[in-house]
Amino acid sequence: MRIPRIRPEYFVPRNAGHHLPVYTDFRSGGAQCFILIKNVQGHAPALAKDLSASLFDPADPVAAHMRIEQHSSRLVIKGARPEWKNRVVDWLRERGF
Repeated sequence: MRIPRIRPEYFVPRNAGHHLPVYTDFRSGGAQCFILIKNVQGHAPALAKDLSASLFDPADPVAAHMRIEQHSSRLVIKGARPEWKNRVVDWLRERGF
C-alpha cells in the first residue's frame, strides 16, 4: 500500500549554485542576527508556521524572542542565532527541498 505524499502549500527552489537560498545577515555591528529564506513560492505564512512549530522549541528563552516575518517572497527570522541557519537548511532538506 502506497501512502500518498502530502505536498506543502509552499516551495523553496534552489539557487543557480544548487544550494538552498538560506542566508545569515548581521546588523547593528553584529548585535542582531537575521536568517533569510529567499524565493519562497506559494503560501509563505504556512512555511513560517511550520518552521516555528517544528524547529524552534518554545521553552528555549532565545527562541521565545524569535519572530518570523514575511517580506514579499522571503522570510526573515529575527532574533535568531547564527547556528540556526544550519538547522533551517537541514529542516528544508528533510522535507525534500
